[in-house]
Amino acid sequence: MGKELEFIKGVNRLHAFYTEHVRMLAHAYDLTDEEAAMLLDRMDFRNVARAILHPPRVDVFEPLERAPGQPDE
Repeated sequence: MGKELEFIKGVNRLHAFYTEHVRMLAHAYDLTDEEAAMLLDRMDFRNVARAILHPPRVDVFEPLERAPGQPDE
């Protein structure tokens, strides 16, 4: 179960990172989160449309742990 839990943690982190980039891109185009969500939903990007309206599940700026397969320092 350990590797599965670490996988889910990695997916949560990746999704949060991606969502924050989409939010920053929307703001660069002077769109509010709500405007961007409506546009994304109309274009079938429903997962990210919902996600940008909520805070991320994880802290995207939290230091990364050593990834599986990486050598010890």
